[in-house]
This record gives sequence, structure tokens and C-alpha cells, in this order.
Amino acid sequence: MSDLRADSPVMSPARRRVLADEVADAIRNAIFGGRIDLGQRLVEEELASNLKVSRGPVREALVLLSQEGLVHMEHHRGASVAQLNLDGVNEMYSLRTALERLAAECICRQAIEADFDRIAAVLAQFDRLPRPLTRSSVAGLDVAFHDAVFQAAHHERLYRAWLALRSQMFLYLVNRGALRHDFAHSWLKDHEDLLEVLARRERGPAVKLVEAHIEGPYQRVLQANLERADGL
Repeated sequence: MSDLRADSPVMSPARRRVLADEVADAIRNAIFGGRIDLGQRLVEEELASNLKVSRGPVREALVLLSQEGLVHMEHHRGASVAQLNLDGVNEMYSLRTALERLAAECICRQAIEADFDRIAAVLAQFDRLPRPLTRSSVAGLDVAFHDAVFQAAHHERLYRAWLALRSQMFLYLVNRGALRHDFAHSWLKDHEDLLEVLARRERGPAVKLVEAHIEGPYQRVLQANLERADGL
């Protein structure tokens, strides 16, 4: 297995750090960076040797990653990197639509100005990203934007539900065609428009734009999967 410590965006939730979190970061980043393939088995002994840790933190890390949907664990068969079939893609995007629709409704009712300032601060980072822009850097900012949106909803259980999808969304933005082909030029305007509508606190237009915002990536993923199947 290649070096799992190579640089890549860290997408783990913010909380008290333990060794299992560091191991999870390394495995997650290797998946995001394509150094571990989708569907590949994750052997505890091999991971522990590569990362120079015992098997205990590796086992804990795999459980954490399974909670994020990145790792699939089966009794007596061990762990492997998750693969989403068409049904899985449909489930992921239909769930995200429902969650983000609820987030928009909550924001219209109870967000404060500081919430919109935090979302805008994420957008301000776009101009500071290294050029030329990469899918990985823009995908990381995309996830950060939507993370701030869910936080602005002030709905703890909703935010936890989003965390279960967040890593999968990043993976699809980077590796499965969810970003627009012209993301270097279109991403910022698309998200500025979304923030503007949310900040007006008009429930109908906000929900409608959120649904359209998610439908675009969903259709691109479906098309990418179709093209991949045709190429087999």
C-alpha cells in the first residue's frame, strides 16, 4: 500500500483528537487522493504497519469511517472502501436534498447575521485558493460552505445527519464528476447566489434554489456513471 500520509484535505469532524482520529485522517485522505481505490479491502495489519501504530487505533478508525459512509464493514469479511451503485447514489442525493431543504427552512426562521457572515467568510476563501484551481481544493471549499449552511440552521440532529454524508459528498465532487466542468469560473457565483437567497429569509425561493443546487451535481454524477458503464 502506498504512503497514507501524503498531503490531502482533512475532512474529519472537529472534536477532541485521539490516535484513532489521526489514523482515520490518513485513511480518509488516501481514499480522497485515489491512493486507495473504491472497493479495495482494508487490511488492519497492513494499515497498522504502514502507519506505525497498533491494530487497535486502526480498528477504531475504520469504525469512524464506516459511520461516514466511506468504509463498508462486514462480519467475518473485514472492511473495504465503500462503492455506491446507482441505488446508493439515488439514496445519497435524495437524502441530501431532504436535509438541505430542511436546513434552508430553519435558516429562514432562526439564522442570525453572524451565521451569514460565517458563510460569506467561506466564500471569501475562494480567491485565496492556489492557482490553477483543482477539483480537490474547490471540493473542500464546497463542503466547508455547506457545512456552514447546516451550522446556520441551528439544528443539532440535522447537522449530525449531514456529517454522515459529508465525506461521501467530497469524494463524489472530486472523483465522480459532481462538480461542473467549468467549476473554476462557475463555483463562486453559484454559491454567492445561494447565500443571497438564504439571507433574504424567503422560504419558498430558498428551498427551490437549494433543490436546484443539488439536482445539478446529482445529474452530473448519473451521467458520469453512465459514461463509465458504457466504457467497460
